[in-house]
Amino acid sequence: MSSTIINNINGIEKYSYLELGIFDNVNFNNINCGNKFSVDMNGNAMFTGTTDDYFDQLSASERFDIIFIDANHDYEYVVRDFNNAVKHANKWVLLHDMIPRSKKFTQPKFCSDSFRVLQYLTTETDFEIYTMNNNFGLTFVRMPAAKIQPPVEYSSISYDEFVEFISTVKLYSDEEMIEILRKENV
Repeated sequence: MSSTIINNINGIEKYSYLELGIFDNVNFNNINCGNKFSVDMNGNAMFTGTTDDYFDQLSASERFDIIFIDANHDYEYVVRDFNNAVKHANKWVLLHDMIPRSKKFTQPKFCSDSFRVLQYLTTETDFEIYTMNNNFGLTFVRMPAAKIQPPVEYSSISYDEFVEFISTVKLYSDEEMIEILRKENV
């Protein structure tokens, strides 16, 4: 569960947290932040609607220390959620389901094609990025980061091309990620 890793962020109990896409609330309920907010279309969140609807009504000055993106995993939605999140994040933007376990998991009901965003972020940006070797490639992007505009060729990367690419990228174990997060400045 992602909360097991996220809760290792040093000082998390003092931070604000936004979760986009909550499914059954299990991850959200287990996050140790005192100030938490959730968005989903399923009627189980604090804001019911799309992530676009949520960000459209959000004040430009509203900030969250941690924003966890786990909503629609289609490439174009993940790009939009990331671009909206970086405008409102102080410390971390987290992206879930970035590494599908197999081609089967590239279906929209699973990870879809969000892996293309990870390949762009890792290849084309100088953001500080930590992608885990499990948890469907839970990815931590340390702020500051900026809006992205991936070139069109990223939207057509095949799963096989991604598998070849990701085999060359440093991926972090639970222990390594926990160590990084515990050293985070409060």
